[in-house]
Amino acid sequence: HDSAVQFAIQGMTELALPEKYNGLGYRNLISIYLKLMDFREKWLKSLSEGKNIEPIHLVFVEEPEAHLHAQAQQVFVRKAFEALCNNQVIKDHPWLKTQLVLSTHSNHVVNEVDLNCMRYFRRVMDAADKIPVSNVINLSSTFGSDDETEQFVTRYIRLTHCDIFFADAVILVEGPAEKILVPSFLTKAGLDSYYISVIEINGRHAHSFHSLIDKIGIPTLIVTDIDATETVTEDGKENDVSVITAKGKGYKTGNPSVKNWLPGKALIDDLMALDGKEKTVDNVRIAFQTPISVKWNKEKEEYTEICPYTFEDALIFTNLELFRQDGLKKMGTITTIANLLKKNTSAVDLQKAIFSKLESKGSFKKADFAISLLYKKDFYEITAPAYIQEGLEWMKKCLDTNGISDGK
Repeated sequence: HDSAVQFAIQGMTELALPEKYNGLGYRNLISIYLKLMDFREKWLKSLSEGKNIEPIHLVFVEEPEAHLHAQAQQVFVRKAFEALCNNQVIKDHPWLKTQLVLSTHSNHVVNEVDLNCMRYFRRVMDAADKIPVSNVINLSSTFGSDDETEQFVTRYIRLTHCDIFFADAVILVEGPAEKILVPSFLTKAGLDSYYISVIEINGRHAHSFHSLIDKIGIPTLIVTDIDATETVTEDGKENDVSVITAKGKGYKTGNPSVKNWLPGKALIDDLMALDGKEKTVDNVRIAFQTPISVKWNKEKEEYTEICPYTFEDALIFTNLELFRQDGLKKMGTITTIANLLKKNTSAVDLQKAIFSKLESKGSFKKADFAISLLYKKDFYEITAPAYIQEGLEWMKKCLDTNGISDGK
């Protein structure tokens, strides 16, 4: 509830401010708001006195977040332009409106502004002088006439408060397991000194960000699943059904993100044959599962090639011995995997069992699986699957060379 202490405003006896507005953030917010109103009233007064009014009115506010806490920043952005234009004369003559320009490093400010109003300063290295310069990118034309994609991306950025515009690099991941574990892989890859934004896009929606990523031009790693499918005919209709990834069977990827960034490479065999350069498009590297040589029997020098289907089975086969530890009881999905290892007699059989679990809704809790791996000391040494390691190595090289990458 509002505090009992109220602060009167001189000359306005009918208005009193509660003590909760006496904090530094709110005081700065009120101060800036009053300055904007004062600017508006001064030039309107000159107009009423018949004085010459300059044709262009610009108000610059530099980094309002330096003076305002997160909630106050959002209130400021919503109300600032209103303060400059809240007058009947301006409403009757829209050409009199003042233009407001904000510079910011705050995603709280960005989340309150329409994408069409943003100008992004992209840092680039001048090839001749070897010094950083900025290119100003107009984001209003990012999606062209694709209103549906623009609405999706804008809404997603706002709802998730993602900081894609202020990061050194971006990693787009499909689900909660990757979102939870990738930050720990970043540290092991030596990328913890960079500001890297890991954004979970809740499914195979990375292609929706294609235009935005191209515009802002920062290094972007897309961690996605290869999602092998087979076309089957039932009742005269063709359907694509999920299958265990395998070479030489004519399977195709069902992942729109892979098909969007690597057009003409829908066949699993073609995707498996790609090298690092072929998975890199300008500032974007796409990473999906690659074959893993699995040593099932520790007593024999025999290896089985397994082609993972998702992040989870790739992680399991990369760290098979960690899941063979004794004492993995009452640990949710980890215990389930440990039991499957004991029941199955080969890597191929285990892959089939894991695939069945992953395809059965509710039987494999991916977030629970990732959280358990992150917090249990038994799994401190967990290793990222090779396709993620390769992607992180590309990102580190790209950042270490100021964005100049040869794609390897």
